[in-house]
Amino acid sequence: MIEFSASMKTPRAQRTRLLSSMAMLVLAIGGVWFYSVRTTNQLFDIGVNAHIQCTVAGDLKTNPVNGQLARDLAAAAKGADLVADRTCTAAGRDFELVVLRQNGTLVSVALTRRGEQEFYPRSLSELHKGTRQGYAVASFETGSWLAYVVSALGDRENDDLAKRLAPTIRRDAGL
Repeated sequence: MIEFSASMKTPRAQRTRLLSSMAMLVLAIGGVWFYSVRTTNQLFDIGVNAHIQCTVAGDLKTNPVNGQLARDLAAAAKGADLVADRTCTAAGRDFELVVLRQNGTLVSVALTRRGEQEFYPRSLSELHKGTRQGYAVASFETGSWLAYVVSALGDRENDDLAKRLAPTIRRDAGL
């Protein structure tokens, strides 16, 4: 049996142990939160880079729409026009890119292969939403792909569009 010395049983020693345990818990929670935010922002940047390099700075006029995914997404978007359907490379990554126009604003729907260590921290929602570099981003994992909906629309409008498109992306992500 373990015996505690008299000093370990005093209220002061118990309070000290409690405070140090609470401090360790706060540090652990803070570390997990910091890691989650950093990881999510790094993953968001992948989609935003594709939007900037392939859609905003890209030549969209020379890309005929040929893919079934593009046609399916345009139908699911309800009210958005299909602008382009292409593959592109941004920041060293290959993307399947469908560009829509909603309310006059270009929207990138970008899919890229997910790296072995690229996954979103678990949350209550499968759709991860945020703002990076002035663009609204909604993203999720689907099989071996990372899927992004990125635009200069308002956060809510971009998120609503992503929610409408997600089932189609998940269904067609076999590419």
